[in-house]
Amino acid sequence: MKPTADQLKAALEVARKMRGQGDDPDSLAQSVLYLYQRDAMLERILLHLERFLQFGLPEEEHAKLVRLIEEAKAQERAEKGGYSDDFGL
Repeated sequence: MKPTADQLKAALEVARKMRGQGDDPDSLAQSVLYLYQRDAMLERILLHLERFLQFGLPEEEHAKLVRLIEEAKAQERAEKGGYSDDFGL
C-alpha cells in the first residue's frame, strides 16, 4: 500500500536519523533511502517519456530522456563498482 506524503516524510526522517547514528543493523534504513532516491530518478524518466510520446516525439524531450537514462545507468554502474565511458544507448 502506498504511504501518504506525511508517512513517507516521517519514514525518510527516521531512516536518515538511523543512518546518521549508525543504527541500521539490518540495512533497512539504507534500503528505504536508496529506494526513495531510485524511485525519484525513475519518476523523472517517466515524466519525460510521457512528454516525449504525448507531444509528437519532440527533440528536446528526447535529449532529456536520453540524458536521464544515461544518469540512471551511470548510477547503477557506480553502485556495482564499475564505470564505463560508453555514453550510447
